[in-house]
Amino acid sequence: MLIRKLNNADLWKKIQKLRDLIKSEDNFKERKCWNCGKELNIYDFLSDNVNFTPEYILKLWQNSYLEFHCCECFRNLKINELIKIEQELDRRHCLFCESPIDIYKFSKFHNYLKIYELRNLWLDENFKIFCDNLCQRKYYKTYYDFLNKKKLKKQNKLIQQKE
Repeated sequence: MLIRKLNNADLWKKIQKLRDLIKSEDNFKERKCWNCGKELNIYDFLSDNVNFTPEYILKLWQNSYLEFHCCECFRNLKINELIKIEQELDRRHCLFCESPIDIYKFSKFHNYLKIYELRNLWLDENFKIFCDNLCQRKYYKTYYDFLNKKKLKKQNKLIQQKE
């Protein structure tokens, strides 16, 4: 929770810095979605791209060669990309419960990933896929219990050898 508060505080500092930069800008550009024409807000753009500095956000915003999408149109782009990934591999199975998982469920579970990261993980046969957090926790609990038992056996064997 403390990290979240720090991140929010950092975001508010960036917003304030961006406000100051916009005030000093002579020709601040109003933006509309390239696809549907909906008005865009630079502060939303900043909050969606918190890893960028306010200076860089303003530089991107003011660039006449770049066009932006609203969140809804951007999500539709992601859905089109998910359809392409689905054509390559439509189903995987949960490592713990063996229930089938499609790319859409996987993308909702990992909504923080970029589309190319989703694709790489989905198509990687060695990547462990789970249908939800519960299966993931159960799998790792079982796995770590197994490792602990194995470690205990090894320790007991070494103790017996010393005696």
